[in-house]
Amino acid sequence: MKKEQPLLSICIPTYNRCQYLKKSIDSIVAQNEFIDGIVEVIISDNASNDDTKKIGKKYAQKYKNIHYFCNEKNIRDENFPLALSRGNGILRRLSNDTIIYKPNALSEMCHIIEKNKENKTYLCWTNGAIKNSAKMQEVDFHDFIYNVSYYITSIACFSIWEKDCIEIENDTLGCELSLWQVRKCLELASKSNCVLICNKNYTDIQKVENKNISYGLYHVFYENYFNLIDPYIKRGILTIEDKEYLEKDLLYHFFTGWCIKWEIQEKGLNYSKTENLKNLVWNQYKGKPYWKKYLGYYNIKKCKMQIAKWIRRT
Repeated sequence: MKKEQPLLSICIPTYNRCQYLKKSIDSIVAQNEFIDGIVEVIISDNASNDDTKKIGKKYAQKYKNIHYFCNEKNIRDENFPLALSRGNGILRRLSNDTIIYKPNALSEMCHIIEKNKENKTYLCWTNGAIKNSAKMQEVDFHDFIYNVSYYITSIACFSIWEKDCIEIENDTLGCELSLWQVRKCLELASKSNCVLICNKNYTDIQKVENKNISYGLYHVFYENYFNLIDPYIKRGILTIEDKEYLEKDLLYHFFTGWCIKWEIQEKGLNYSKTENLKNLVWNQYKGKPYWKKYLGYYNIKKCKMQIAKWIRRT
């Protein structure tokens, strides 16, 4: 009997996070869509030196629709397209090893995939990140970028249809920027007649102890991000006004929190030893017309975070 193709591959690139990975997988295997074989899990281990291999092999032996792969060496972000190439599903979704899938999340996700598998609408999963927005929204490419903004930097929002996965393991452009998922998302969404933003909150995120941000937040999330956005402006698909909006949104809703954490040296983070994040952000934005107003916003946010930090200590 021919093996039925899974509808969804949850592809998890992972490295040295065995305790988080186990909890993530446990949240998947308890759901009916996994039990029925509609959903499979791909574990793409980037040559971890903790117990990831032990855990991956254990789950793969127990469940026929969990597949464990271990790379010979750490190939960094090239593990993203490689993980997708290892999937068998009609749709393949990247998933952080820290994600916990809520009960019935797979059911609702599979319903969306089933409805769109014929027309192959590009699907983006924003997990409730877009405030004051509908849970499901069909938009064109311009409105997609305007709504989703910098959130496309999250690998958890990325999914791709099987038809676009041919030789994807060799499609590594953007890995050198630590933003492969952004480059590929822009490519696929810009070619699609319609983008479906799935904004319902299907997951929770485990907090990572000693999170590594030493790669440089400004370098990746400003310089590299706009290196990928700029070609769409040059081609007239996006405008300078769109870029200005994205810059402002990035400042208020991404850099603010990280700059405050850097300034107060929030514990549990592995900071860059060379990047002065606040100075880089300040120098980039201080000429903007909204800068003076922003400083007041920043100081209020900083005060709130300091109070929260003090409460946690007491």
